[in-house]
Amino acid sequence: MVFVDKEGTRIHASVGEQLIKQFEGKLTEGEAKVVQLFKLYDAIGDYRTTAHPYKIGFFQTNFVGTADEFPSEVPEKYFADARYVNLIF
Repeated sequence: MVFVDKEGTRIHASVGEQLIKQFEGKLTEGEAKVVQLFKLYDAIGDYRTTAHPYKIGFFQTNFVGTADEFPSEVPEKYFADARYVNLIF
């Protein structure tokens, strides 16, 4: 998944298979959330979702809550426009 902050900075985040049930329903596309107690890793590899040099890793101790000082629905300006993306295989 890709997170975006109020400045529009995008960063890749992932939840390990063993933690999917714990975070299911807490992370919904288009909703503003606060995420705390995560770990940053170097973003490496040929297939990257963002240009950010790091990615977020989730653990059992992560906190996911409502972002009170951000609109409950993320404004459209924060979404990447995927209509013009060309994938080359």
